Amino acid sequence: MKFTDNYIKGLKPTLTPYRLNEGGADKGFGIQVNPSGHRNFYVQYSFDKKKRFYALGIYPSISLADAREKCRAARVLLDDGVDPQNQEKSTTGTVAELFAYYIAGMKADGKRTWHDVEVALLTNCPELLKLAASDVTPSHIKKILHTIISRGSLVQANRVRAHLRRAFEVGIFHDNSPFQMNSLTLYNIGSNPVIAVPNNTSAESVGERVLSFEELARLWNYDGDHLPYPQALALKLIIAFGGMRTGEVTGALVEEFDFDTLVWSLPPARHKSGRSTGRWHLLPITELCAFLLRSQMSLYEQAHCLFPNRLDSNRPQSGTALSHAVERFCINEDFPKFTAKDLRRTVKTRMGELGIEKSIRDRIQNHALTDVSSKHYDRWDYMTEKKAALEIWCDCLSDLT
Repeated sequence: MKFTDNYIKGLKPTLTPYRLNEGGADKGFGIQVNPSGHRNFYVQYSFDKKKRFYALGIYPSISLADAREKCRAARVLLDDGVDPQNQEKSTTGTVAELFAYYIAGMKADGKRTWHDVEVALLTNCPELLKLAASDVTPSHIKKILHTIISRGSLVQANRVRAHLRRAFEVGIFHDNSPFQMNSLTLYNIGSNPVIAVPNNTSAESVGERVLSFEELARLWNYDGDHLPYPQALALKLIIAFGGMRTGEVTGALVEEFDFDTLVWSLPPARHKSGRSTGRWHLLPITELCAFLLRSQMSLYEQAHCLFPNRLDSNRPQSGTALSHAVERFCINEDFPKFTAKDLRRTVKTRMGELGIEKSIRDRIQNHALTDVSSKHYDRWDYMTEKKAALEIWCDCLSDLT
C-alpha cells in the first residue's frame, strides 16, 4: 500500500513495535510504529549479506516526502557500494526529532500539557531544530534563555529551560535504554547541555494567597459583568468539590458525572497522579455540587464537555480562559488579587478550619500519598469519609453565601 499522511496518522501503536514496508518503487521503504506511538521511517536493505535497517527520521518532524528523498539517497549510496549507516550525519537524530520524540512520549503518557510544551519549544528554539542533538552546547541554551529573559519573561525562561532539560534527558535515556536496542534513531548526546545553565530561582515563589471566608462569599455571590457565567460557575465547582485543580474542572466531560450513584469519576489520564498510578479519582457529588452541575449542563445539552469551547463544542474551553477571567475580575471589581489556583490552597485551609482531618482533605484533593501503606496496601476508596467531609464543607458554603 502506498503511504499517505492520513494512512500514517491512522497507524495505532501496540504492545510491541511493528514494521510496515510500502512495497512500492522505493525499495525497502517502510515505517516502524513503536508502543510509545512514535513512527520512524526506515529503509531496509542488505549489505555484506546481512539484513539492515537505516533510520530516515521520526514522523512528522520529517515529512513523508523528505523521508522518500532520504530513502532514495540511501539507495544511491548502496548502488555505489557504501553502507548508508557509515554516514555519520545521517545516523544522529536532530533536535527536531528529539522534540518530536519527547512530545510523543508526553502524549502517550496522557499528559495534557504536551501541546503547550510543543509550542514553547518550537517557538523559542527555532535555531536548534536543524542541529544534531549531540551538537547542542550550553552556549546554545544560554542564548535562547537570554532572548526570553530580555523580553521580561523570567518565568517563561524557567519553563523553557525545564522543557529543554527534560527533552535532552529523554534523549539520553533513549540511547541507553535496553528497550531501545533496535531503535532506528540515536541522539548520541554525551551530557545534558542544559544542566550547566543555572535556573533563575528568584523568578518564581511558592504561592501564599488564601482567601478569607468573607472573600469566598463575595466571590460566590458576585453577579456582575466582569466575571462571565461559565467562569463564575467553574470557580464555584472548584470550591464546592473541595479545591479541585482548575484543569480537572474546566476539562471535565459530562460522562464523568453519574447522578444515579452521585459520583464524579476522573479517569487516570485526567488527573495528575493517575498518569503514574493508573487509578481513577472518585469524588462524591453533594446536593450543592449536583445543583451547580445541572445548571451548567442545561445550557449545553448536546455537549460532550462540561465547559465546551465556544469555537468547537467537542473540545473543552481554553485552559487560560479561567485565569484571564479571574485577573479581569480582580482589576475591575477592586478585589484583592488572587488566581484560580489559589482556591485549592484556600479550600484546603478553610476545610481544616472546620475541623476536617488533613488525611481526608488530601484524599479529596487527590494529593499523591507517598507512605508505603497508602502506595502499596491501602485500597479503601474512602468515599464515606470524603462524602461526610464534603457535605460539611458544602453546608458551610450554603450558610456563608
